[in-house]
Amino acid sequence: MRMILVGHVFSGARRARSCANLNCRLSARITRIRIQGELRMTAEKWYRDLIRIDPSQISVLLFVRVAIAVAVPLFVFWLVGHRVAAVAGGATALFVSLCDIGQTRSERARTMVIATLAMLLGGFIGAKFGAETYADETIIVVSAFIAGWVSNSHPGISAVARFTALVTAGGVGMQVTDPVAAVAMLCGGAGAIVVAYAMWFMDDVRPDENFMDWRAGVRRAIAGADVGLWFALCYSGACAVSLLAAKQLGLNDPYWATFTVIVVMRREGVASLNLVILCTLGTIAGVPTAALLAQLSIGYPLVQIVLAATAAACVRLGLALNPGLGYLAFTVFVVLIVELARESSVPPSALVLTRLYDVGVGCVIVLVATVIAGVKNWGRQS
Repeated sequence: MRMILVGHVFSGARRARSCANLNCRLSARITRIRIQGELRMTAEKWYRDLIRIDPSQISVLLFVRVAIAVAVPLFVFWLVGHRVAAVAGGATALFVSLCDIGQTRSERARTMVIATLAMLLGGFIGAKFGAETYADETIIVVSAFIAGWVSNSHPGISAVARFTALVTAGGVGMQVTDPVAAVAMLCGGAGAIVVAYAMWFMDDVRPDENFMDWRAGVRRAIAGADVGLWFALCYSGACAVSLLAAKQLGLNDPYWATFTVIVVMRREGVASLNLVILCTLGTIAGVPTAALLAQLSIGYPLVQIVLAATAAACVRLGLALNPGLGYLAFTVFVVLIVELARESSVPPSALVLTRLYDVGVGCVIVLVATVIAGVKNWGRQS
């Protein structure tokens, strides 16, 4: 009888340990699922962190605002015979418009002023020193490292840093020698701010959801808050790899792959893989779309300017609706203005093949770098 009782006791203890282990595994699994769900929600909302426009606020005035801000410098500087300056002014107007972030009008205007000056400095450094041996790679990698380091500090700081890195790479890649380009960039940024104020008085846009002030954002930027060294290294390393791969693979325009990395790669790592894939598909789809529009507008630069301004206006709306649509419009805009600057009459088939190859290499690098950037955090969460 005593042996039976002892056997029951040991059996009950084993069952208790088994239940405890099962509960621990279930609890760990539930926690893991909860963390993955939170990360997925964060990734899905990341594109709003950059643009901070609620879809309910989309209006015709928002579309017209960006279209006017981009079209004016494109048309004016093209009209006076400075095509490269026209492209610099139009691109700056779009990027500054995308930096419209803040709680008040004055805060938004301040962010856009900082964006204008930062892009002007980045473009100058890229164009001035990018022709030196190894200087082009160094400049791009350093600007990308800074953008990656501050990518989760403050939406305004993050947007300014990323677009500055893009303009810096553009300055290196295009080797702008026209001094009027600096004037065009200032005019593009100032025009975007003036048009923004005009539209705010006509149809005020509600403040975005970001309640962080600039002082806290600057402190977080200096500390690399919630990002750290790992993502900054992955982000800048992906840019370096894109430059190296472009030269090894003999890409027609090596910096297109780098542009793709700077724009598409996200900071959430594996959690944002679906979002990165969406952005990648939108970027790739934008190439044949731009080639078709460029073919339809060959010999009609005014038509090309109108198409580029329309694509720029669709960027903001597209990002508010779906990341893929926003990146498609962004790619169309960039391809069109570059072809406008070069006065290119490349056949659409050749343009599609060269740009798809360049952009495709960049997209592959982005996907690999995204997985690598997320490995450390994923292992820690597991």
